[in-house]
Amino acid sequence: MMGTYTELIIKCCIKLDIPIEVHLILDFLFNSSSILPRNLPDHDFFQCPRWKDIGRCNSYYHIPRTFSYFETPYLFSRSDLKNYDNEIEKFLDWIDSYVDSDLEKGIGWIFYEGAEKPLLITYTPKQNLLQKSEIN
Repeated sequence: MMGTYTELIIKCCIKLDIPIEVHLILDFLFNSSSILPRNLPDHDFFQCPRWKDIGRCNSYYHIPRTFSYFETPYLFSRSDLKNYDNEIEKFLDWIDSYVDSDLEKGIGWIFYEGAEKPLLITYTPKQNLLQKSEIN
């Protein structure tokens, strides 16, 4: 059975004072590093079977290319994956406290295969909260 793919685009700044383990994870996901950090955080995201696909996976249902770049503080990525275990939402929950912004702003979107419009990902400072909302 073929599954549906969900596109994730994220563009944000990451705090400069992140732990080295977080830097290594972001480097693994978004710079195609082959070095998988030994000590993964105790977070639901890392329990997902496809957590390693964030920033690294693509399909022909969206743009058949992955574009990812992480160099502190800049993070940009376009990838798509089967989001069956809410990998994208769990990733956003995990990365939330490392986003560096004083403004409420859109930092990306989630576009479900077959949907007519993507959902906007908005970062809200002080609450450290990433929210999804429809684009009108």
